[in-house]
Amino acid sequence: MPTSQNLISYLIALYARKDTVIGSLLRTLPLNPTTRQVLSLTYNEQLTYLQKLWDFNQTYRRLEPTDASSLYAGQKTAGFLRRFNQLPCTLATRRARADLLSGRDLESSRILILGDDDLLSVELSKRGFKQVAVADCDPVLLDRIRRETADCPTPPRIILADFHKLDQLKEVADVVILDPPYSTEGATAFLKLAISLAAPQATMYMMVNPNVLGAAYQELNAKAVQSGFRLTARREGFNAYPIGAIPSLTMRLAWWHYMRLPLRKTAGRELCFFSDCFEFVRG
Repeated sequence: MPTSQNLISYLIALYARKDTVIGSLLRTLPLNPTTRQVLSLTYNEQLTYLQKLWDFNQTYRRLEPTDASSLYAGQKTAGFLRRFNQLPCTLATRRARADLLSGRDLESSRILILGDDDLLSVELSKRGFKQVAVADCDPVLLDRIRRETADCPTPPRIILADFHKLDQLKEVADVVILDPPYSTEGATAFLKLAISLAAPQATMYMMVNPNVLGAAYQELNAKAVQSGFRLTARREGFNAYPIGAIPSLTMRLAWWHYMRLPLRKTAGRELCFFSDCFEFVRG
């Protein structure tokens, strides 16, 4: 009789196959794009990702609660279904992102944020940056940013945009910050837009977990290099994103299945997804 772990392995393998009826049915499950992307990886890629995720969470649990708290409450679906696949980072992560721009001129620095469920535009506006533009496809999120920066001397310029339509934005930015979705199509759309709007000497900060993207990350990196950017820094584990109850259970089951971690060892803790910060400079 097959064990439960063998059954899970079999179903995961079927999910990745395009030529089976069961695989097609499994792919109709309402999984978020990040989970779908992880399931599309090879077994060894999945194992590497989960090991690094476990290592990160071992470190993350030692953070102060105030720094590790989420920016705002998750959806009522316990994180299983997320509006526009949004996953806000921690307060500490948002502050650390803003710190990357320390030393830049508050008056003249043209800053563009592509996708801002992390509310970085709010942080930067409160720190006094005068030329912040934020583009997102979610009108509800943009309304929130508008409310939270209403008392700032210079609120950010807010742009409702679909990143798959590159002609919607006419910005030129000295700094472009992007935290793209975890699908090849979504990440590519974000990067193409960032490249097209970056000034000749611009700095680009891309927040991604290369272990989730797999081979697609190398394609993104090559695209940036071909467009005149060079990688100047990689800050590993820079971004932390608290996840909901259902994704936490999924993560715990994955650790149990792939790494044989007992469920009792991973219980009773808030879990986080993480990504690295890749800094590129053009020219």
